[in-house]
Amino acid sequence: MNNYEIFYQLHHQEKPLIIANAWNVKSAQMIEQSGFAAIATSSGAISNSLGYEDGEKIPFSELLYIVQRIKASTNIPLSVDLERGYTNNLNELIENIQKLVDIGVAGINLEDVQGEEIYLKKLEAIKNHLEKSNQKLFINARTDGFPMKVESPLETTIKRAKLYQDAGADGLFVTGVSDTATIKEIALSTTLPLNVVGTAKLSSIKSLSECGVRRISMAAFLYRATNNQLDNLLKRIITEQSLEPLF
Repeated sequence: MNNYEIFYQLHHQEKPLIIANAWNVKSAQMIEQSGFAAIATSSGAISNSLGYEDGEKIPFSELLYIVQRIKASTNIPLSVDLERGYTNNLNELIENIQKLVDIGVAGINLEDVQGEEIYLKKLEAIKNHLEKSNQKLFINARTDGFPMKVESPLETTIKRAKLYQDAGADGLFVTGVSDTATIKEIALSTTLPLNVVGTAKLSSIKSLSECGVRRISMAAFLYRATNNQLDNLLKRIITEQSLEPLF
């Protein structure tokens, strides 16, 4: 099986896919060496590590370079957080997608913060290109109704799940949902494998699995936790006036 086929199957196995989010080659290699079955990137972590704010402030060319280095340095499936696609021009979007496919990326996340209409145009353009060129890419449709506080976020999420599935999405990524009852209702409403981000309140893999979640992400939390450890280490060196904390 190729990495796309492996990645697809990981979303349809008995237990949920636990996926850690990398921001550079070293973090990606450590994820692989620790036994994770796949790697995802975090747009927020990559952007912050390069001095950019999140939200497509980083040029796509710089994101592509990081992704390319990660893919060249690891062997397990890689999924890329593509935010909104880094363009509203459909031709440019397809060019971006093709560049990711060419380096061996197995999947992407694509956000719908601009609304359903433009999202469906992007999703359909990507699927049409992949089908015409006989290529495969796992498209995780990210819907942000909860954090954006849209009217009736649960109903909106369920409606979008159906629209995105009909347009060819392979997975449903729901952000900002904070309780298991809502997660369970969303999971029951769709046949797409459901992806959520683990949080302090939703940290139990067993509990999320029982809700029907098939993919659990870490978003930028792994990056932040790593930076917190570094921050504590540096503060100890200053406070203790010793390099002993390094050893």
